[in-house]
Amino acid sequence: MPNYKLDAMFELRKYLWTKMKAASIFDEHTYYADNLKETLVPIIPVQQVPEMNQFLSGKKHIVYDKIGMSYKDNWLICCEQILFTIYSPDMLDIVEIRNFMTDEFRRMDESARDVNRWDGLSDKFKFHSIFIADISPTKPSEEIQGFLATDVILEIQYSRITDSNGRFA
Repeated sequence: MPNYKLDAMFELRKYLWTKMKAASIFDEHTYYADNLKETLVPIIPVQQVPEMNQFLSGKKHIVYDKIGMSYKDNWLICCEQILFTIYSPDMLDIVEIRNFMTDEFRRMDESARDVNRWDGLSDKFKFHSIFIADISPTKPSEEIQGFLATDVILEIQYSRITDSNGRFA
């Protein structure tokens, strides 16, 4: 039975978190929630902001969502766009994250290769290409007072591993 909760954007989130921690862009100890007794990953899916304000108050974070999906000539290869909105009260945090994502994902096939070689990737996905489709100018956030925001859009092409009938495995 396939697991329909699996999604390529969740795999990219896990990959980004691992790589950003390794690059010291995020310090996971800063995001430890005492009342939850665990570290919150500050790369969160789109949601109502008030629920997260108590945990992310004044801290840089990223909100992500899928903004487009299609299958082109080959139904085995999915083409998606993933929107990452970077929030921080400090312009240099945004510059650092934006530059990191640009460096990580500007290499298209080689970027996909790096994700495929990562040990944390689900065996249900194979990435073919990942690249920066767009980066918006940094501006004051309309959602969070006192924060700046910029959007980074990744375009990804990947395959979901299928069974002999072409259905998700």
